[in-house]
Amino acid sequence: MEIAMSQADSAYTTSRLIFPAGPAVRRRQFVTGSAAILAGVITPSRAESVGVSTAPDPVLDAIEGHRRVFEELGRLLAEQDAAERELRRAPCGRRAELEAKLSGLCEAEGALGRAEMKASRQLAGIVPGSLKGASAVLKYVRECYEVGQYALYEDDGYRLLLLSTERAICAAVGLAIPHRGVDPR
Repeated sequence: MEIAMSQADSAYTTSRLIFPAGPAVRRRQFVTGSAAILAGVITPSRAESVGVSTAPDPVLDAIEGHRRVFEELGRLLAEQDAAERELRRAPCGRRAELEAKLSGLCEAEGALGRAEMKASRQLAGIVPGSLKGASAVLKYVRECYEVGQYALYEDDGYRLLLLSTERAICAAVGLAIPHRGVDPR
């Protein structure tokens, strides 16, 4: 799947190098089809045979860590917007005070933005400790996008997230665990 994504002709289709004889396949179709294949591999009886760990899954803490920073960043951006609207409507006598307030909010954005990026990188790199954790991280990334059309990662981040999730699934179902960018098969 990484090859198909990295050789894409556009954001919406997979490369003709991957499917040279057929029509262009939309990425969403490719990913959905891959998920369906995976669902067929992990049958209910196979999933039941996977040992359930009672240890806390580290990816759940990483999700919550990112969620906290991301929500704080959202609040800050909303506060900036409100301060900017207030500044536009303010009489001349209050402008200096409001400009100073907006300047402070803008300064805070840099540090908080870097904290959010760090939290998202940590989230992408953590190998979930369970299928529940793998599902939770994929759901969280999807929801971040659905709620605000905010893509948590660019290509490299998504590749790292997919690799860490693939490793968790392989470990849970007894398949060889791939190493970074190398398929052990």
